[in-house]
Amino acid sequence: MLKRFWFSDGKAVAQKKDLLLSHYFAEATDPVEIYDRDYRLIMANRSFSSLYDLPIDELIGKFCYELLHNRKLGCQDCYLEKVFQSGQSHNWEENLAKEDEQTLIFDVRATPVKDQKGVTTFAVKRWHDVTGEKYRQYELKNAEEKYQTIVDMTKEGIFVLDSRAKITFANKRLAEMLGCREDEIIGSSIFDFVEHDAVMKDKIEQSPGVLVDIEEIELLKKDGGNLFAHICLSALNGNDGYKGSVGIIADITYLRAVEARNRSTQELSQRIINSITDSLLVIDPKTYRIVEANDPFIERVGLDEATVLTKTCYEIMRGRSNPCATYGTRCPVRETALKNRSNMVERIYPDGQGKERILQISTYPLLDNQQAVKLVIRLEHDITDKRNLEATLASRTNELEKANNKLKTLFEISKQLAAISSLADLINHIYGTGVKIFPNSETVFLLFNEDMSGFLSLKACDANLAVPVNLLVIRLKNERRMEELIHFLNQLKEADIFNLKDRNLPAPIQMLFNNYASGFGIPIFMRQQCIGYFQVCSNQHIIYDPEDRQFFHALFAQVGSHIRRLILHDAEIGQLRQQVVGRISFGEIIGQSQAMQKIYDKINLVASSDATVLITGENGTGKELVAKAIHRIGHQRKGPFVVANCAAYAPTLLESELFGHDKGAFTGAVRQKKGRIERAEGGTLFLDEIGNITLETQVLLLRFLQNHRFERVGGEETIKVNVRVLAATNMNLQEEVNAGRFRSDFYYRLNVVTLHLPPLRERKEDIPLLAQHFLKKYSLLEGKKVPKFDPDDMHLLLDYPWPGNVRQLENAISHAVILCQGAVINKYHLPKFLTESVDEPITTALTENERRLILRVLRECNGNKHETARRLQISRSTLYSKINRFKLYEI
Repeated sequence: MLKRFWFSDGKAVAQKKDLLLSHYFAEATDPVEIYDRDYRLIMANRSFSSLYDLPIDELIGKFCYELLHNRKLGCQDCYLEKVFQSGQSHNWEENLAKEDEQTLIFDVRATPVKDQKGVTTFAVKRWHDVTGEKYRQYELKNAEEKYQTIVDMTKEGIFVLDSRAKITFANKRLAEMLGCREDEIIGSSIFDFVEHDAVMKDKIEQSPGVLVDIEEIELLKKDGGNLFAHICLSALNGNDGYKGSVGIIADITYLRAVEARNRSTQELSQRIINSITDSLLVIDPKTYRIVEANDPFIERVGLDEATVLTKTCYEIMRGRSNPCATYGTRCPVRETALKNRSNMVERIYPDGQGKERILQISTYPLLDNQQAVKLVIRLEHDITDKRNLEATLASRTNELEKANNKLKTLFEISKQLAAISSLADLINHIYGTGVKIFPNSETVFLLFNEDMSGFLSLKACDANLAVPVNLLVIRLKNERRMEELIHFLNQLKEADIFNLKDRNLPAPIQMLFNNYASGFGIPIFMRQQCIGYFQVCSNQHIIYDPEDRQFFHALFAQVGSHIRRLILHDAEIGQLRQQVVGRISFGEIIGQSQAMQKIYDKINLVASSDATVLITGENGTGKELVAKAIHRIGHQRKGPFVVANCAAYAPTLLESELFGHDKGAFTGAVRQKKGRIERAEGGTLFLDEIGNITLETQVLLLRFLQNHRFERVGGEETIKVNVRVLAATNMNLQEEVNAGRFRSDFYYRLNVVTLHLPPLRERKEDIPLLAQHFLKKYSLLEGKKVPKFDPDDMHLLLDYPWPGNVRQLENAISHAVILCQGAVINKYHLPKFLTESVDEPITTALTENERRLILRVLRECNGNKHETARRLQISRSTLYSKINRFKLYEI
């Protein structure tokens, strides 16, 4: 009866399945693949194709490391290489993550195929799915931990004997039974506690290594009393044979009176339990009380046996207070009892960990002498894996049908887009497709310009698309993150889908998702070159269908080349138009005077070289714009343009800012930091205000300019970088050298090529052109139409010496545009340093009030368009239209 206390492995033996082995390679159940000596896949069966959800034709010819690990190079520890080199088979374990976030575990065996000379010519790999076995091992480990807890908490005494019958382990319950401490028991012989040890000693000595069951024996307690107990011993056998025994002692003093009456029932129960591997219950159909339960059932419900045997089946399995029939649920136990016949149903029950399992339940009647149903046997067979496999196959079929429909739609859209010859029309069409699929989301479309140095404004496209792009570009420029994003996208080698919920999202992409709750982004590629970025995002938590994301991924793969051709075509037209008009600008530099024409020519000359260029000129003359122009048309244009303002940092911090530092280099250096030199790798480093650095820092920069090598502050590693250096200053460095404040060797190293920018007072013929440029710029930003200056007041701009140069002129025009409410700018709108006239009061036109209201609410909402539209009680589309109209980008 008490064999239920015996340890068991806690697992139901896995149901054996007969596998029908086909003689044809393609029909093998396990995935099988064959590789040649170059590690190329030359043959694979259908199971392997299904494993990767790809046709066999697309798999043949691929390298194993490209196919299995998505790598460009071979693995460092390659098992196939070992097979070819040793000519012997190898086994290893392989994990495969599926799209449904399930990880499959395979036992992989690679076997060599040799020719007549014994040379291994091919390698055959067989994948055997051991996922279930691994999970069962994991569950078994958890079960063992539970059993240890049971041992400590059980009401029975448990002990372990060595081969000489010495006690090596005893639980607390055994010590309590014998009235001893645990340390008083350990090391003693089991026979020291047996009143009459002949029977027990004979059984242990005569039959070591077999099960010993002593139903009743008297044990000696420490106080001299006797303990009637049931002892069960089981052998512990190792590779060397008998190692000892493990035993359970149950106090049967209170059971002696009832044991005879229950012996027949217990024997029947024991035979049933020992013959069934599935979960088994014996239930009294009158009271639904559980009479017997085997170990698999105890493990499934996660309760102890005493609890199970004192409650009803509906309490244990459903947590109900009344029978299932009262809830309208079909009860197989009740039906078997009423109809006196077996029954079979399927039910879903939670296991001990709360996971739902699908069980096939069979019930059988046990009859008494009058052929009436006395008890009902209830068997549970777990068919969860079988049903899940059936559901998976059905789901895969539906997925294939959906994918086929998506491909048809993609083909039709690709044909339509290929026929569009206007970039704006093409972008608007793609945007419209996105709006239909994602109606409650915002779309951002970033496309590189012709020289990959910035993004197109898309001003000719739909306002709902153009406004977010302009807002994003302005924010990136204000935060000085534009170069970082451009550099990141230029470094991408293949298109991938970025999801806002992804872990380890790259910092430049994370920056684009700021202030959004959900979204995804797709780089747009033409062959292996990134030409732009497409993003769909929302302030709300939206779950984007992976199929829709893949649809856009495939769409851009189809039309990426067409988009790039249209961009280059538009750029060529713009260049032709500029050549017809004449050179009045160079990038962001404005001017058509003879002095500026010489500057443009010199920029073209030095851009083709990698020599260091020293740009000189007064503050506000545009030295940084010249540096950017050299970078954009130079050899390093695909790399980053990094600015280091040498006057913006204290002498103690400038060295770390330029060269970086290692962790622990100084107080507060808690991590390694890359300096601006290192971050400019492959691009251009612009050293602004170079005349303000200390002599010590000049020494370090001199060494760097000589060999392009440096060490981080506090570091020992010498780092070599490929960086072009441009420097700028408003100081006369020759005078600084003569005064001893600037090193002569550093000056000569910087002064390889000098480019001097003339002050604005020396090129006054450019003032009207610059004024018109700034007038147009700030008119657009302020949402005003100011077509011209008053001719009578233009002399004020021409006569002023402009000590602040172009920057001061720009601020003056911005001031005038803000104050002007009419069609012409006159002297009353210009700053007071140009005229001493009193400004006229600003008018309160209706459009101006509207602009100011929208601007105020935008600032109150920190630029949140959704909240701004709600407060203004207008649609978000109308808000974008007004933002575009008033040019309210810089919020």
